[in-house]
Amino acid sequence: MSSAPPRPPEFFLERSLGRLTAEDLRAAGHTVHTVYDLFDDDGADVADEEWIEYGCSRGWLCLTKDKRIRYRADEIGALRDGHVFCLADGNLARREASQRLVEAVPAMIRGSDRHAVGFWHVYAGGSVRRMWPRDAV
Repeated sequence: MSSAPPRPPEFFLERSLGRLTAEDLRAAGHTVHTVYDLFDDDGADVADEEWIEYGCSRGWLCLTKDKRIRYRADEIGALRDGHVFCLADGNLARREASQRLVEAVPAMIRGSDRHAVGFWHVYAGGSVRRMWPRDAV
């Protein structure tokens, strides 16, 4: 009996990455959900802990460029069983940010398969590093 191949990940982008980044990821063949699409008023008033919990509860890999999330108790509290991947350099131009995210998809999949929870930084060249929890990087 053979097992089915793993389902490709779905991604959930918060507002800081913008609509065009979502379109870039979709153009690369990924399933992408955004705060804009799923919350009233384009998600303008959605707190970080709300979108994190929403995405993680659906098994989506959450994407942001807000590195401060890992230092805030409410946001980390919402990350009970899932993953948030954050651009290590939040000041990249949109196309470069999109390219880094696309290149890092294989590493995101490996990391999320190995760990039940994590806040990760995404670096150039497709690498990721788990920043929280710090017990096992």
